[in-house]
Amino acid sequence: MKRRFFLTRLGLLGSVFAAAATVQAHTPYRFWNVFRKRNMQIMTSLEDVPGDDTGEAWVAVLRDHLPLSRAMVSRAHKMTRTASLLKTNQVKLAVLSHTHAQQMVSGAEPFAEFVPMELQILVDNGQHMLVTRTDLPLYHGYLVTMALMESADALKLRKPAAALFGMALHPGAQAYFSGDKLEPPPAPAEP
Repeated sequence: MKRRFFLTRLGLLGSVFAAAATVQAHTPYRFWNVFRKRNMQIMTSLEDVPGDDTGEAWVAVLRDHLPLSRAMVSRAHKMTRTASLLKTNQVKLAVLSHTHAQQMVSGAEPFAEFVPMELQILVDNGQHMLVTRTDLPLYHGYLVTMALMESADALKLRKPAAALFGMALHPGAQAYFSGDKLEPPPAPAEP
């Protein structure tokens, strides 16, 4: 009788510890959503070292021109991880080589599982481009493009070709290159 009581209590205690471990292990980054909303992350991949260097240069310019963006480079080990993070809306911006951009949008291997991948272009230096998801707000795309194009000569940036690899120019970038002056959206009302 005492043995059954002891085993029952031991089983109950084990269940409590297992549940506690599961709850704690749910996400190691408790404030990840807040972090990614407060900091502009530009995704690069360690598989593309020149792209990572390009991302660093672009982020340095963004930090100078848009300090409140808290721009930073976030690195994935593999380019497929970059595609996954873009597809699942965990990042909005990424530096892609022309080859990777074409493969990602067309669904060529190793990106077949991420089709359809709807990306738009902000800037291009002839070898790498800054791409974004289609849901990047108009004004944000405008500001990023404007900040980077202010250093176009140093960064060797040019206006991206329209519909490169089937990717359209982001509407904010299009507004910048058209010479339109966008006004910032109104600030949200205080509760």
